[in-house]
Amino acid sequence: MENRRRIYILLLMSVVWAIIIFIFCTIPSDNVPKMRIPNMDKVFHFGVFFVQSLLLSLLFNFRTKNSYFQIILLSTLLAFIYGGLIEIMQSKFFNRTGSLFDLTADVVGGFIGALIYPAALRLYDLVFGKGK
Repeated sequence: MENRRRIYILLLMSVVWAIIIFIFCTIPSDNVPKMRIPNMDKVFHFGVFFVQSLLLSLLFNFRTKNSYFQIILLSTLLAFIYGGLIEIMQSKFFNRTGSLFDLTADVVGGFIGALIYPAALRLYDLVFGKGK
């Protein structure tokens, strides 16, 4: 039962996080604060897709029998697809510019998030106890 509960929580967190990403990435550019630090938006893109990919990787780990490599590949591919769709929608529907550099930050964040999910899993087991 605990595994099922974990899956539902991770699924809910992943969906909510995807909605948050969508909302922040589709805010009209006039309402986005200007950054004083160059390329700070790339750090934002990296960070939000890092978290999304980490959540998805943990979900895939608990839900499927995929290997570490397959989970990394799938999570990174989803970051590429979702990030790419957002960049396209920004330029077509939301009066913003789509950026290949933003997409690159999305994919790199997704890859790194997926890469470190075993460490997050070990931390989870350390804090909450394995098998509880």
